[in-house]
Amino acid sequence: MSVSPRRLRVGAIALAALVTASSTACSAGGSGGNGNGGTAKTLTINTSFVLKTLDPGRIYEATGLTAVHSLYDTLLTFKGSDVSKPVPALAESYEASADAKTFTFKLREGVKFSDGSPLTADDVVFSLNRLKNVKASPAVMVSGLTVAKTDERTVVVTSATADPNIPVVLAMPSTGVVNSKVAKENGATDAADAAKSDTAQQYLDKNSIGSGPYVLKSYDPSAQVVLEANPNYWGTKPEFGRVVLRNMDVQTQKLTMQRAGGSEIALDISGKLLEGLPGSLKTSAMQDTVYFLFLNADPAVSPVTSNAKFNQALRAAIDYEGIAGLYGKGAAPGAGLVAPAYPGALPASEQSKRDVAKAKALLAEAGLTNPTVKFNYPAITYKGVDLGTVATKVQGDAAEAGIKLELTPQPLTTFLDEMRTGKMALGFTPQSLNYPVADSLINNMSPGQATALRSGWTVERADPAVVAAGKKVTETLDLAARATAMQEWQRAMNAASPYIVLASNSSTVVASGDLTGTDYTAAGWQVDLAAVGRE
Repeated sequence: MSVSPRRLRVGAIALAALVTASSTACSAGGSGGNGNGGTAKTLTINTSFVLKTLDPGRIYEATGLTAVHSLYDTLLTFKGSDVSKPVPALAESYEASADAKTFTFKLREGVKFSDGSPLTADDVVFSLNRLKNVKASPAVMVSGLTVAKTDERTVVVTSATADPNIPVVLAMPSTGVVNSKVAKENGATDAADAAKSDTAQQYLDKNSIGSGPYVLKSYDPSAQVVLEANPNYWGTKPEFGRVVLRNMDVQTQKLTMQRAGGSEIALDISGKLLEGLPGSLKTSAMQDTVYFLFLNADPAVSPVTSNAKFNQALRAAIDYEGIAGLYGKGAAPGAGLVAPAYPGALPASEQSKRDVAKAKALLAEAGLTNPTVKFNYPAITYKGVDLGTVATKVQGDAAEAGIKLELTPQPLTTFLDEMRTGKMALGFTPQSLNYPVADSLINNMSPGQATALRSGWTVERADPAVVAAGKKVTETLDLAARATAMQEWQRAMNAASPYIVLASNSSTVVASGDLTGTDYTAAGWQVDLAAVGRE
């Protein structure tokens, strides 16, 4: 299997867009429970906007994914919070070849676009080819795919390499099917030169041309996005006739939810920020983010952090339970690089534990006495937690074992720039996935890959057992067996990689007590707007 490294939001790179969003202010919008013209119930979604476009061929940011998921149907989807197995959407069924290279989708009958015209195999082929050829950020998911139809209801997707995760890819919002006729009339093309010749984004930011449960009513990327129920929707019609996504900073989200009268959701309240919320509110959370240290494996950068015994000493010195406590509700001590929300995560029984005596012994074996290391981290608050607080805790834990860490807080951009140089001795960052395939980590964090090289971790410096464990994952085509192989890879990484996983933390949906169907999903769209109902 070949997975593009850009499918993974590794470390602080993932922070850039999210941190920018955290500085946004509350904007005016519709209020929960109010009708649209007195006839339609309104659902209000409060979130710090991370939004650049609603063009499915270019969508990559969190807020856009939430909206696009409800505007454009995909071949497959996920139900609720379960991201272990895609379920039918536009495709009523599909078959995969034994070599995991060919996937045949049978389209359901009677599906119409929001303008009433029928959805055909041609629309699917056009949409996926456009996504590939526009070459925006999400195109990496389909760059190795070829799409064709065999008849009006059958679409065949062929992968250049064996990839059992193609069904998951085809559940992502960026693979949403557009009305190809209308799209072409407004500048869209699926031609090989679409990256230059496609001019449809401006139209698609103002108009939706999908078959999803909602249609776009208005779009203001700085203030709010309004959706209305699609009168031609082929599936179960959503209970709310109108959805308003409001741009609101997280502190204002908390204040708003504390006095929410009904039919209101907040998407950014998590961890310590959950404290003090009324018991009448509903929460749904999944541990989809891990926080880890990375030590430089290049002796020329740091003879201390590149020492394998020092690595294991620092690993043993850390109070993982105490660090998880800093994150608040929904956090847990670190186990492996795969967050618990995804198949292939290590069980809670394998969470890391502190052993200061072992740490001191390992330092002695390494021939190190009171070693000193510069410790860089981004000076920001992420998901309600000041990363400086966590870094200070790590510093204190290390000191008890005889390790001195010199805290070096940096502005985010400075941290990112220095991290990319590969010259940072010790750093700290979160990690999340763009879509629910944990084995995408292999082609980012294994030795010699993009993220690994930022820590100077080449194949030559790696334990052959780690390399072999990663290779086994990519060669395993059965998904259940692959998840097991991922666990073995993480155990090998814990034993001999430059990464130390500190904790896992949850993303949370906070909803007013009158709502149902507000499950948080790690599939990318956070909450399925059309699944939300009222008791």
